[in-house]
Amino acid sequence: MTVIGYQAQVADGIRKKGIKRVNSFFKTPEEAVEEAFSLKEKLDSRYKNKIKWDYGKKITGTLEKMKILKGYLEGDEDSSAFYLQITTSEIQRNLKLSTPSKPKKFTANDKKVMTKVAKIFV
Repeated sequence: MTVIGYQAQVADGIRKKGIKRVNSFFKTPEEAVEEAFSLKEKLDSRYKNKIKWDYGKKITGTLEKMKILKGYLEGDEDSSAFYLQITTSEIQRNLKLSTPSKPKKFTANDKKVMTKVAKIFV
């Protein structure tokens, strides 16, 4: 029997590469969002906090692949974008689910994004 699993991914706009923990599926979208913001902190530290995240943009995509936050290096919208993304897939019920890594900082804007994502998945 299968269930829905959520996974957090971050797309690095400069290196054109995605970042995620391998085989890390979560049981709720909120856990996946926490993991995404933890990965965002790693990306921010890699680029010395020069990524300007646009919290005003709409959440785009489908329930299978949803981009929840977009950012640009030094705010240059002509450059390649960075994405926080939540994906869903069917996983085996007996697969061990992961515990999300918690971000060190969780701002009010981050909480708003989490609330929006939770409403979409309800």
